[in-house]
Amino acid sequence: MTIRTIIVAAVASLSFAGTGFGQVTFEFTNSGQTLGNNNTQSVALGDLDGDGDLDALIVNAVQDNTVWINNGNGIFTNLGEETPAPLMSSESVALGDLDGDGDLDAMFANDGGDAASAANVVWINNGDATFTNPGQALGQGRSLSVAFGDLDGDSDLDAMVANFNEPNTVWTNDGNGTFTNSGQALGNNNSRTVALGDLDGDGDIDAVVANNSQPYAVWTNNGKGTFTNSHNFNYGINNNTGVALGDFDGDGDLDAMAAAGTGTLSNTVWTNDGTGNFTDSGQTLGNNDSTSIALGDIDGDGAIDAMVANYEQPNTVWINDGTGTFTNSGQALGNALSISVALGDLDGDGAIDAMVANRDQPSTVWNNTVTGAGVCCSLSGCAISTENLAGYCELLGGIYLPTGSCNDCPDSCAGDTNGDGVINIADLLTVIDHWGVCP
Repeated sequence: MTIRTIIVAAVASLSFAGTGFGQVTFEFTNSGQTLGNNNTQSVALGDLDGDGDLDALIVNAVQDNTVWINNGNGIFTNLGEETPAPLMSSESVALGDLDGDGDLDAMFANDGGDAASAANVVWINNGDATFTNPGQALGQGRSLSVAFGDLDGDSDLDAMVANFNEPNTVWTNDGNGTFTNSGQALGNNNSRTVALGDLDGDGDIDAVVANNSQPYAVWTNNGKGTFTNSHNFNYGINNNTGVALGDFDGDGDLDAMAAAGTGTLSNTVWTNDGTGNFTDSGQTLGNNDSTSIALGDIDGDGAIDAMVANYEQPNTVWINDGTGTFTNSGQALGNALSISVALGDLDGDGAIDAMVANRDQPSTVWNNTVTGAGVCCSLSGCAISTENLAGYCELLGGIYLPTGSCNDCPDSCAGDTNGDGVINIADLLTVIDHWGVCP
């Protein structure tokens, strides 16, 4: 069976009519892998070596950060490549193609206190998951989070950094991976996490920042990378630890899920009115000491679900019914001091798996198995979906299997345009149906 690691984006982004919750089941199981030591701060997933599967970059406190290579089946091996941590520690990492050469580079947010040697740093990928430090020192202080986006509209990835006890900063990329401080000082809060996305529907990238002991701040972009604090939203939480953005209710704008870093208050869901104004949906998602939120379609129904990393309590999975209403799946994953979670298809079966970074234990890999769903098989990959709306899979040049997993997709070869494992008239018809200039 050919390993299919590239998800069919068009299918994965569909908002399916039926949620499938109750018919479709999913279950996370611990793969048994122990990645590294304890005292991990964060984890990010991406194809670091260019082989089509998701690798991992694990951020460690007062230790070198490490690269873990996926064999395509979700088994990770320490590459031995290390990106040295600063005097205190790295807190967060973002992955993206910073120099325009087609591979994923990295920027680390470092908690360096006043040590100049512990500034935020950029590491450039050589294309094989080995990294080179070009020597950039971006800021000096206690940086806790970094996120990438084209903030100034010039088609490269810029960065916003959330800082503790000092203003947040915007760093502009020249397209070659060299960053310049824009000179903006965004707020003066104890910021913990920054999330980027178009919040007001004007086509540029805005920001939501989670602040400690202060409200969540919404920063609106003027399209040229200059940000204004348009408004704040607050649930009365004194320890805001994280925020994640996604279209939870299917209305085309980005909503927010906020993490509460205390066991006495709940994580909350905030609904966007399309202009960047958020309203508390009234949902209370657990009473855990939560540290991180990762979003993805966990049960294959087309709606965005959530996994929440919790400190001193099991991690939890929250299932979205497609309208933005979340239900606890009842799964309790691990019992570590979890600090970060990232989602992605790690084993190539089309279902979204998880990697969790822990403070007191090695990082762990959780494999997700989805049953009762169909799969769309095509040359471009495989996607789990509960329904084949209007023959959408076939419109993509694939075949739909109403039950099974991506492992049931037939092998394909050159000329097999619909991915059914056979070269016949159907392949020619697929080409004819799509004849013409690409849109």
